[in-house]
Amino acid sequence: MKKRSGRPALGRLLSIGRALWSLAVGVVAGAAIALVGAPELTPLVIWTIAAGTILVWVWRACWSASPERTEELAEAERCSRSTDTAILIASVVSLAVVAEALVRASHQHDAVAATLVILSVVAVVLAWALVNTVFAFKYARLYYREDGSDIDFKREEPSAYADFAYIAFTVGMSFGPGENEPTSNRMRRVALGHALLSYAFGTGILAVAVNLVTNLGQS
Repeated sequence: MKKRSGRPALGRLLSIGRALWSLAVGVVAGAAIALVGAPELTPLVIWTIAAGTILVWVWRACWSASPERTEELAEAERCSRSTDTAILIASVVSLAVVAEALVRASHQHDAVAATLVILSVVAVVLAWALVNTVFAFKYARLYYREDGSDIDFKREEPSAYADFAYIAFTVGMSFGPGENEPTSNRMRRVALGHALLSYAFGTGILAVAVNLVTNLGQS
């Protein structure tokens, strides 16, 4: 086990409190958009603002963390399974919201339709980033739970959150862990689920991109 840094522990990174505060910010932004006369944009505005808020919040708190601090935070994250599940479900549901927005935009040819398509692109990218963030924290939890034996980083130095972000976003982009291979059955199962979910989001991003090009061509 790694040496403790002696600093007081922070709250859980993906806590239900942070998720609810981020959602509240999104709801306020969505309500403002509805009040100015564009209620069609409200669901996507709520999602993009909420997702963007929690992403900035959690990565600002841990991106520069030392390996020792990463271990402390990873241990605090052991009770965040319900929050992880809620965020993953919300990310998947956001794809349905995007699909509905794209259908609506395909029947309109005005500024609202263009905004719907742009927000759809942002919404899918943020959902993809949230999924990878959830799995980055999950990899860190499992890694330090097993004293660093679940991932082969091919080095002796302890790992920090930036390293787990590298693994998670590599899986998110290539559907594989790259050179940092999982070394346990449990970690491989997690990586497999991550890769399959990332493939679904990759398909969603491609669909949104095609729709964006189509709309630009029609305009």
